Amino acid sequence: MEYRCVIEGVFEHLENGDLGKAVMACLRLARHTQDYLNTAVFLRELYLDHKQLQRTFFESASRLNSEQKKFVWERSLDIWLSGRTNEFIEADSDDGGERRSVIVFGAGQLDNEVKRFERAIEDMAVPPGMAPFDVAAFTDRFVSQKATMRLHVQHLQTVREGIKSRCLNYAISLEKQLDAQEKPQAFLHQVQTDVNNYFKVRSEDVYAKLQKAAQLVGSDDAEDRSALLTVVRRAMAATADYFYPAQSGRVVCSDGVERDLGEQQFLNRLDEYLARQFGRSSSTDLMRAEVDLLSTFFRKLNDIASKGVHANVTAQEAKQGMVGLYMFLYNVIARLQNASDAPAATP
Repeated sequence: MEYRCVIEGVFEHLENGDLGKAVMACLRLARHTQDYLNTAVFLRELYLDHKQLQRTFFESASRLNSEQKKFVWERSLDIWLSGRTNEFIEADSDDGGERRSVIVFGAGQLDNEVKRFERAIEDMAVPPGMAPFDVAAFTDRFVSQKATMRLHVQHLQTVREGIKSRCLNYAISLEKQLDAQEKPQAFLHQVQTDVNNYFKVRSEDVYAKLQKAAQLVGSDDAEDRSALLTVVRRAMAATADYFYPAQSGRVVCSDGVERDLGEQQFLNRLDEYLARQFGRSSSTDLMRAEVDLLSTFFRKLNDIASKGVHANVTAQEAKQGMVGLYMFLYNVIARLQNASDAPAATP
């Protein structure tokens, strides 16, 4: 969905005075962005039938639990009532008390109601040829009725302006949100591009696995999510093969401890490569801490991927694996390029 195009549509509808279309566009944005509270609010502005309103809302909020749905439903009602309740107190003709009226028309009907009242006011003219006493009586009655109708028109216009302001503020806030999101999105895109370009000319195996992961990351299928973590794990193993090929037998590592650095111990090989490559540099303690953190993250990622292809992997886990892999490789590549694009460390 092109959010900016829909947002521009909201602005155009408001400028053209088409409040109903503006509310529908805002509702579309709210539903697509899973903004459940504003979805409920804009639904209330459109639908008069309570059953239809309730059915549509609960279909849109299917991901919320019962308590969350109840909160959103009640909160949206409070917001709707606050903008629809007449601020003018009127006398109740039945018991002499006071009452407040609530405008229940849909957003698209408000203009028609304003026009209907205005026509009714214009029609309240004293018939010609009446006696002076009757003219005075009619005029007095019409003055009272016209005053009441003008109050209703004022209330309708107040409600209309409130809905207009809500649509305008929602579109502006969403536009600002998109602006704020574009910078990190551009950075993540650059990260992916730099990593892909690096391995495209250096390791066909790593590059192919990264492309496979990119194909799976947008899938909603549970099998694909599990497969994504499996591909991420294999890409990590291929990265280890490129930077630090498997060694036979136990190897004395940089910290003086003997470890297996065979085919299956690719995380050990990545750790040893990082220790050798960056341990000899003039990197700061902060860089060493970052390398340790990345190594710890990928060991945990390896535990997640070890659940197997048929494991119940969430979309968040799958995407975390994908983003984590690219950020890890991006950091390693950046440091290598800062050191004149050094080749793989010699075991």
